[in-house]
Amino acid sequence: MPFTELLHVANIIIDSIGPDELTDDSLMSLHAIFPENLLLSALDLVDRSNIIKYAAPWGYTEYEVLGSSDTYTVMLDLFLAEIPFYCSCPSFAIAVLKEKTHVMCKHILAARLACRLSRCIERTVGPVELEALFKRQFSMEDLMTSESMATT
Repeated sequence: MPFTELLHVANIIIDSIGPDELTDDSLMSLHAIFPENLLLSALDLVDRSNIIKYAAPWGYTEYEVLGSSDTYTVMLDLFLAEIPFYCSCPSFAIAVLKEKTHVMCKHILAARLACRLSRCIERTVGPVELEALFKRQFSMEDLMTSESMATT
């Protein structure tokens, strides 16, 4: 099945899950789309309450997923992009964007499932907290590396 069709089916399955409604049928459907290790890892992140949703009063939202080795930034609402979400993990860049072997990484799947199951830790942030969040996520070293790569 082509990547865009698989992504569409995955979205339909995830969107059909309601609060506290992760049924055996839903799990079987998810397993048909996602590799078992990715699905189990995502469910483990949800079970351990490792998804934080940051919401600003003006509608901006982003997520942090506390992974096994690092904390990753996840954005789920990139409506104008071909792939409507983003994760800062290496797996997203390689398996989703470059090779298209997966429709999403475990961090995005965990954030999507946590939202559907009402299992996110929610924090309201204002401009000052959002600035601190961005500074933590995007260090000056990362920005300088990105700039040097853009000029070469």
